[in-house]
Amino acid sequence: MTRDVPIKEVMTDGVIAIEQDKTVVDAAKLLKEEDIRGLVVVDNGEAVGVIVCRDIAYQVVAEGEDPADTSVEEVMSTDLIVAEEGEVLDDVAMALLRNDISRVPVVREDMLVGILTQSDIIRAWPGFAEVLEERQEMDANATPIPEDRSGNCESCENYSEELRDQGGILLCPECRS
Repeated sequence: MTRDVPIKEVMTDGVIAIEQDKTVVDAAKLLKEEDIRGLVVVDNGEAVGVIVCRDIAYQVVAEGEDPADTSVEEVMSTDLIVAEEGEVLDDVAMALLRNDISRVPVVREDMLVGILTQSDIIRAWPGFAEVLEERQEMDANATPIPEDRSGNCESCENYSEELRDQGGILLCPECRS
């Protein structure tokens, strides 16, 4: 299969979603029941984020938080990248790599219709596994350049235009020191 096929031909149809006000325990149970690693988070049917197993492990369990008292909204990734079903596999695959994400919700006229995961991409484009490997090797040998972002600090929840990723958590300058 070529890489210039529309993603609708290789995506997983349908989406397993969870409301943002559900608990992390609810999300973990749904992940286990469906035997998947990520969920699209919705608010009144509209995609607002993604929660993956790593979010639960790093932001809840490793931090000693109670998953029964932690909402999905508190843990989900909100920098949501969404693809149109007619977009080309090569373009979307490269966007996943550039943004260091493993899945992207797929829409048709703003309606959620599926999800494209790295596994879907590898099945359609086996060479993508080599691209992933090369990216990991480059990342391992590279010295990261800090990139400031704006938003709310994941520690103190104050707004900052100088957020930086530190151990998988976006922190403001005060919380980094």
